[in-house]
Amino acid sequence: MGNELWLALAIVLIIEGTMPMLMPKQWQQMLTLITQQPADKIRKYAGCLVVTGIVLLLTL
Repeated sequence: MGNELWLALAIVLIIEGTMPMLMPKQWQQMLTLITQQPADKIRKYAGCLVVTGIVLLLTL
């Protein structure tokens, strides 16, 4: 079980690091757009991501 968690973390780090490595300017622009969004919109989006992740974990 612990090995799978490290594997999942490694995959997340690879995915998260790909965009800023390949397209740093576009990544900065995207972050600027996100920071200009209202907090409740960001919270709803993050909540959807968390729920989706939990559902995926429970179904695998």
